Amino acid sequence: MMRTAIKPLVLAVAFALPALPGAAHADSWMDPCTTSYYGQGSDTVCHQSFSEGLAAVLTGSRNDEAGAWGYIDKQGRMAVAPAYEEARPFQNGLAAVSQGGVWGYIDTRGQWAIKPRFGTATGFNAEGTALVEDGEHDVLIDRQGKVLKTFALGTRTWGFLPGQKLASMEVPTPPRLINTATGSATELPEGVMMLAPPSAGYLPAQVRGSRYSGWWGLLDAQGRWSLTPQVLRSREAPMRDGDVVAVRRDEKWTFVNPRGEAISDAGYERVRWLAAGRWLATTGEGKSILLDGSLKPLHTFTASYMGVQERDGWRYLSDAATTLLISPNGTMQKLAVREGRVDIVHGRAWVFGMPADAAVDAAAQAAPDEAPVAVEASDGNVDIAAEAYASDAVADAAGTYASDASKPADEAAADSATVITDTAETADVAVAAADAEVADMASTDEAVPAAAIAVSADGALMQVFAADGKPLLDADTVTRLRAYDPSPFSPRKTAGRTSGDPTLPLALLRSNNGEQPLAILTSAGKIVSNPEWQNIDTYDVTMPLLVRASHDKVGAIDGQGAWAVPPEYGDMRPFKGAYTWARTRDMLRHDAVLIDATGKPVRVPDEVSAAASGLDGDLIVYRSPDENRERRWGLWNIRQAAPALMPEFDRIEDFEDDWARVAHKDRWGLVNRQGKWVIPATYDSAYEMEYLGQGFMLVPDPQGKGLAGRYGQSPYQMVNLRTGKRSDTIYGKPDKLRDGRYIGELADGSAVLFDAQGRATKISDGRPESKEQHGDWLIVRQDEREGAIDARGNLQVPALYGEFNPFFVQPEGLARANLGSGYRVIDQHGKTVLAQRGDGFPLASMQRVLFNDDSSSTSVMTDLQGREIARLPNRYPVEYNHASEGVVPYSENYGKYGFMNAAGKRIVGAHFSQLGPLKHGLARAQRLDRTGKLYGYIDLSGRYAIPPAYTWAQDFQDERAMVFHDHLVEFIDTRGKTTTTFGVLCDQIVIFDAEEKQSWPREALTCSDATRIDPPALDSAKAE
Repeated sequence: MMRTAIKPLVLAVAFALPALPGAAHADSWMDPCTTSYYGQGSDTVCHQSFSEGLAAVLTGSRNDEAGAWGYIDKQGRMAVAPAYEEARPFQNGLAAVSQGGVWGYIDTRGQWAIKPRFGTATGFNAEGTALVEDGEHDVLIDRQGKVLKTFALGTRTWGFLPGQKLASMEVPTPPRLINTATGSATELPEGVMMLAPPSAGYLPAQVRGSRYSGWWGLLDAQGRWSLTPQVLRSREAPMRDGDVVAVRRDEKWTFVNPRGEAISDAGYERVRWLAAGRWLATTGEGKSILLDGSLKPLHTFTASYMGVQERDGWRYLSDAATTLLISPNGTMQKLAVREGRVDIVHGRAWVFGMPADAAVDAAAQAAPDEAPVAVEASDGNVDIAAEAYASDAVADAAGTYASDASKPADEAAADSATVITDTAETADVAVAAADAEVADMASTDEAVPAAAIAVSADGALMQVFAADGKPLLDADTVTRLRAYDPSPFSPRKTAGRTSGDPTLPLALLRSNNGEQPLAILTSAGKIVSNPEWQNIDTYDVTMPLLVRASHDKVGAIDGQGAWAVPPEYGDMRPFKGAYTWARTRDMLRHDAVLIDATGKPVRVPDEVSAAASGLDGDLIVYRSPDENRERRWGLWNIRQAAPALMPEFDRIEDFEDDWARVAHKDRWGLVNRQGKWVIPATYDSAYEMEYLGQGFMLVPDPQGKGLAGRYGQSPYQMVNLRTGKRSDTIYGKPDKLRDGRYIGELADGSAVLFDAQGRATKISDGRPESKEQHGDWLIVRQDEREGAIDARGNLQVPALYGEFNPFFVQPEGLARANLGSGYRVIDQHGKTVLAQRGDGFPLASMQRVLFNDDSSSTSVMTDLQGREIARLPNRYPVEYNHASEGVVPYSENYGKYGFMNAAGKRIVGAHFSQLGPLKHGLARAQRLDRTGKLYGYIDLSGRYAIPPAYTWAQDFQDERAMVFHDHLVEFIDTRGKTTTTFGVLCDQIVIFDAEEKQSWPREALTCSDATRIDPPALDSAKAE
């Protein structure tokens, strides 16, 4: 039926544009009621949909501090007078409303059925129970407000939705603490809701004391309370160092003893434990202070809000005058380095910068022999030792190359490598370090004297620290490094691991002025040079180290700079194990000789050396023609002087650790260095096998396809190459942990831990939210899980799911539930329905389920027994959440929509740009190509029953639909007739009823804009 009602002229003029707020009323609570709405098909800020004959609306004046909610009837008359701060729709005869910040329930006359006393409230179900928040708990009440059941802290629910027998309930899942060394889970105390990263051997744990929060305590390594939350009363993760504990109370960090008693009056904005006896505290003004174990200030940083940087177990922070460096084992150094920069290179810390005190530096240059190395240290487990020790390299300085002293003079001269040092000077340094007295705690924090570090205008290398925190360079070396530009050596990496040789030098040293010969910085912290050296590569290097020498000769040196292979060759490949290929100048371009690490030639058959294509350890990869003159691949074992694999294979890839991919008869497998098959040649491609490192290979598992749901990742197995044992099927590539351990994902999303031998332990139920490794501790956090309770509060659907999408559609009683790895269709008892079809979408009111068929990129509509009803082109062809009254919108014609019935028949053509669910025989529709952006309502004939005239429109509910027309919010009936109009006149919200009479406010409007508006009749406002 065509919409025929015409708004009276006076209303059209008065409501032509919303009243603009004056300066004094800017940002009023009313503005969203007239200038915005949430979006297509939803309620607005100030108007709710009809339910059980009533709709909640927000009313009031611009001068009011806030509006008040009341309820209108279907004719636009106020049925329940506005008196509520918030309001929800009526459900089974009662509506939840709030007054004074608490919630209660009213009946349709506006009388209190349950007086307000709850934190929040939701709708009643048909059996007469509802879910509310009482204190910090969700509770189940009856219609008299009596509490029938109290749920555990942390559970959360959105109540019983209209027409539902069940209510979704979110149940918190406590974290798990896994010992990766044993694969076992540590039993945590009851109530633990959160774990934080450990520090100083203690694990912070939070116990739930309210819905979303609670106090923190500290657990020991066995998962038992070391300090309980009740003692510490900390609002954030506490930190302990001996008998000093940092806790956050009253918005400030402070320090307490193990009994929870304050030991300091100071309060800080931030606190961080750095090492034994050392704290970094930040005041409210942003000033960062270093405190000792007695909480006495040791140093105030010049920069505000100092942050700690972390990498590879090292922690460091620098300001304009000081650099703090903490090693992985807790040793701390406080260095007088200005604008310090720390680089972590292969586990060592390289400190760059400039001396903090130029005057001290000048004195150091004047008298270098008087400057001992003074570097403070701590072991990380006890209070910082009050002892400054010198580098081991200092003590060994006088004895550098002591073994070479026994060499004949001519042999020593042949080595010609020069250790740049001053024996007398370094000996004095060693004596000074040995005679250093133990200082008190305060003195250990005196910075390293500038005399012990190099002076450089643009920032020089100050020191290199080993992983244990000990400095590697003595004072003499640091000073002499001023003349060089250091480039750290980068060792060759294979299969994710570094082929680290402990003798590999630290860095290549190039003279700043070009006057000094090339040099190396050895692993012992010594500078060694040789005038013969012309060039040395620093990237992807192996030992012995290749050197291009004078006269374009090539040789190799050991870690101390001595010639391991004399420079007698014209070219040489980097060593890959104990051997390499070299060429003399008189050899042809394609000729080469195999040599060992001392330069001694090694005999191999001519047919092997002539056809060699690769070298790795003791093995030569070579190609040799077969009887058909096709070049086949094989392996030659150098030490055994015999073939490891006869030359009869299609291809051999490079070795990764001890294994190589080999192609045989167009199939790929894996062999070890003995030439034995570890994985038979059954794969189509070498890339199907991925080496993970630590002796594990990842291979596809075709048998696992389809078991993890449509959203599951590809199925794999991990193969232990040392034993040949295969793991259970995992989905997606595993995450690598430290110490050769991995975490994979099972079909249901659960996490499984693989130890270094490949043994598997399940460590979560369902897909975890996060996994964090801290030493041998692995913290596994899981998202809250959703289940469903019935009207008596019993958990009828187990809390196993990440979400319901959709929740149980009616009347079918089926839901689509997420298990983490994918979705499944379940019934109202949690039982999987039509499991063989996988992920499906139940269609409300249609007795149908829609499944996607990935193999054909189509969708299948089945009945509830799984019988195919119709097959539809494309995936996701219907708007499953809009199924209603026996039909569902489907999509065709490049995003156009129509209606399909339960037989799979298209009963309305796909002509509409947007199409809502069918409600009361009408569906909200927009057709851009015909009627532009305006919305109307169609019936199942596909024609507009209510012509498109609305800027936006809501679906019909309870025979009324909310629309936006002529800049006004209206309710219309199923014939398109306006039953309620909302507007702003005289700076207040005004409501007109179906007869276009003012129904609210009750009083006559007095401003000039409302002179032609008749006052409301005395009986038009029936609200109580």
